[in-house]
Amino acid sequence: MPPSVHCPSTPAFSTRSFPLRSHAAATSPVVSRTTSTPPDMWPKSGSQQSCHVPACKVRRDPHTRAVEPAIQAVNGTSPYSQVENPYSEDVETIREREYPQMSNGVYLDHSGATIYARSLITAFADRMMNNLYGNPHSANEPARISGEMVDEVRERTLRFLGADPKHFDLVFVANATAGIKLVGDAFRDLAEKTWSGTFWYGYHKDAHTSLVGVRELAGAEASCFMSDAEVERWLGGSMPADDGFTNWHHHRPYQGGGRRRTAGGGLGLFAYPGQSNMTGRRLSLAWPGILRRSRPHANTYSLLDAAALAMTSPMAAVFAEPDAAPDFTVLSLYKIFGFPDLGALVVRRDSGHILTLRKYFGGGTVTMVSAVGGPWHRSKGREAVAYSGANDQHQHQSEHGRYQIHDGLEDGTLPFHSILALGEAIEVHARLYGSMENISRHTSRLVASLYGGLAGLRHANGGPVVQVYVEGADGARTFGDSSKQGPTVAFNVLEADGSIVPYSQVEELANRKGIYIRSGGICCPGGMFTALEYEPWELERALSAGHHCGSGSHDLINQLPTGVVRASLGPMSTVRDVDMFIEFMRDTFATPRWQQSPVLDNILFQR
Repeated sequence: MPPSVHCPSTPAFSTRSFPLRSHAAATSPVVSRTTSTPPDMWPKSGSQQSCHVPACKVRRDPHTRAVEPAIQAVNGTSPYSQVENPYSEDVETIREREYPQMSNGVYLDHSGATIYARSLITAFADRMMNNLYGNPHSANEPARISGEMVDEVRERTLRFLGADPKHFDLVFVANATAGIKLVGDAFRDLAEKTWSGTFWYGYHKDAHTSLVGVRELAGAEASCFMSDAEVERWLGGSMPADDGFTNWHHHRPYQGGGRRRTAGGGLGLFAYPGQSNMTGRRLSLAWPGILRRSRPHANTYSLLDAAALAMTSPMAAVFAEPDAAPDFTVLSLYKIFGFPDLGALVVRRDSGHILTLRKYFGGGTVTMVSAVGGPWHRSKGREAVAYSGANDQHQHQSEHGRYQIHDGLEDGTLPFHSILALGEAIEVHARLYGSMENISRHTSRLVASLYGGLAGLRHANGGPVVQVYVEGADGARTFGDSSKQGPTVAFNVLEADGSIVPYSQVEELANRKGIYIRSGGICCPGGMFTALEYEPWELERALSAGHHCGSGSHDLINQLPTGVVRASLGPMSTVRDVDMFIEFMRDTFATPRWQQSPVLDNILFQR
């Protein structure tokens, strides 16, 4: 876990305290290990040690509640199997035909990257083999074909996202992080031209690491909102940006003239994720519209990280009303389609001027540049004119040609072969799944079953096997509600005595069985900070002890976990995937370790 910011207030999480309900005698979340198998009877494999660790330190919170499985635990059949399939054909049929690479395992890391379809690869290969594509910056016929293809796919992508091209432009980037950096750099460069020399940056504590990183570009002023309620108080004007409830960071002394500006004055940027990369919790999509109508925050713009949200949620909810949409939205297209490896920055045209004063320019983004003599250049971005409601043309004809916002932001030659693949991906995706609404219904039902199965697992003494991280609301009412929760479950595994099984060992054991999950800090430092109830000094101690993101070498420090296990579902996930994972969890962690599951092994490895 990287060093995180000081976030003083902590919202209620269903985390460390688990009142046991199955046995009347079990009144403590830490249960004596005498009722379970002694650790010296567990089998050893080589030099690997047992997963037993000292009992986890429990911090009791009066607002913390046990995770209750409202959905029945999975016992061979899933509640989902009794619900109508939202796709035009059975998902198992789609899976067998389109995803042969998934036949020998259970893939549960769709939030990292979903899987590409066979027909996408064959269609892309066919287009590549039967057409000649050149560099779009050239003027020959193959180049012209590439340029027209790029324009067509750009518009198709906007329409797939539910964003009207009259009101939005799309900038192709490497991934969501590249889009975030592009916006952050533009704000820094623009702010340097203002009297204050900097801009205010506010971000939600559930922000991905890439969003947190923008604070380093904001000079002396950045703040972390510790809850949805804090954001709404700030939007409503009842909490100034430098209120004690907000975590402020002053990285270096203020150098600008005059008084120090606040978020209510000069240029500002508010950023947050549409869905937590860690827990899958979905945040309000109403905030950008409220911010735009807020007079105290007239010069503060919004940046939505939709990378996790867009994977299984219709983005029309984000873009349907241009006046209520974020100014800037980033997403990773490979999380939606599996291939190609592309990202996108969707820019509200009325806000695009903010990005046109950036300093750097690359090939293809300028109309003229002087390399000798006086250093000057003309940017295509500055020639672009945002769409106006009184003008039906969203391209501007100038003496230099027709330019749009993206023309001044896409440095160098575009990955035009990947953009070609994107066009095929959109077509295949629609043919297989019909709509994002169908995917949302499918994954919401599956994650309800996954949550119910995990939350229902119990040790012989009645203790829970997993500790699911659910912020605020009861998970039984959250999982399955696509407005509140994505198809992701974040948890840690508990021993019968309440101690935590190191998350890297959980992932290693799952890997051996062909079950692919993710563990660690999940690039969500603020969410991890609050979910695991860390104090700022504990993060510094963890770093001093040698823990860092992706190391997997310090899963527990002073009995506290440094990360979580995450299982996430995608469009082609099946009931069988959920059932297999629940069976693995039950057989591996809720029963004596020497009892193997021949049923699981036979299915996975076809013995």
